[in-house]
Amino acid sequence: MTAPPWRLSARDFAALARGGGGPGALRALRLARRSRTSLLVRMIAAAPPARPAYRLLVDADRADPAAVARVLDYPSVGAWATRTALAMRHGEPARPEDLAFVAAAAAVRAGVPVAVDLPDVPVVALPSLGVVSPAGLRGLPEVALGPRAVALDLWAGGGVPDGLSVATDADPHQWRAAMAAAWDELGAQPEVAREVADLVSTITPMPPGPAGTTSATVADAFGCVFLSLAPDPETLAVTLAHETQHTKLVALMDLFPLLEPDTRAVYYAPWREDPRPLAGLLHGTYAHLGVAGFWRARRGMRAQTEFARWRAAALTAASTLLGSGKLTRVGVGFVTGIAGVLREWNAEPVHPEALARAEAEAVAHRERWEARVGG
Repeated sequence: MTAPPWRLSARDFAALARGGGGPGALRALRLARRSRTSLLVRMIAAAPPARPAYRLLVDADRADPAAVARVLDYPSVGAWATRTALAMRHGEPARPEDLAFVAAAAAVRAGVPVAVDLPDVPVVALPSLGVVSPAGLRGLPEVALGPRAVALDLWAGGGVPDGLSVATDADPHQWRAAMAAAWDELGAQPEVAREVADLVSTITPMPPGPAGTTSATVADAFGCVFLSLAPDPETLAVTLAHETQHTKLVALMDLFPLLEPDTRAVYYAPWREDPRPLAGLLHGTYAHLGVAGFWRARRGMRAQTEFARWRAAALTAASTLLGSGKLTRVGVGFVTGIAGVLREWNAEPVHPEALARAEAEAVAHRERWEARVGG
């Protein structure tokens, strides 16, 4: 059971650095992440409790490789495989026998008889399919992202990444309406819309935070966006664009070391109230490159203010990264590409009132941050 080969050309790398990517680059990122998950599964299969499940997984792969790939690509499978393989490597408690749920899902999709014992758990969840009960399989609700249906996944089987909350009372009808309206907003930016549809495979509803809309992307759950409902379709659309940038970057960082090891230093991020480690600053810079690009393509005073605010903020952070001395050679090339786009955008004219508002917000943010961290 192996993932298809992948390559990322210099041209695709440069396109990613400029905030986009294109179909070839996104395919390479997906295949690279699938290869990573496959490797982790093979490591887990070395444990005796996982061997029967792995044999079923191999049988399913022989029958229908595309079906197995769909399961291996599922975000909760990547998260489980990472967590389990790391625990086994460090001699910590782990449940390699839970590979049975992955294998069963793959076998169902491949049309192979499910000949494996499932562990005794409170909720039997088959990744990408749904929850099994005496009444049968209850499939996951879906929402549309343009031409693609994606799962609305509440992680019923557990394994929600630390620090994140799930809105277990989420109303699928409300989410379908909200996502349809957000997709209409993305329609004016076809490249962004294609990236969102291509990379986001599941939405996990979150409760709103104290400041309003909450969202997150978890590196090990590639393709899942944790998201609360937004006050308007435009905000939901820009949030999807923001999180898609994170999704691209987590996969790219599997392939290339962009940062030198640095566990101590923290830096100012113009969008956070707390100091950020270098990896967090890089992620935020790339995400806000996408945010600035989203607003750049729109009209009106709000759009111009947001564009002016985030193009300047992202360039400030990119300059910090380039001056840190903590980027690898490849990382310097990547951030140089980001900074080049942002310099072009910062030279573009915006309405004077929008520019004044953006600059005032930036100054106020920096003053709050300095007061909080002590200068």
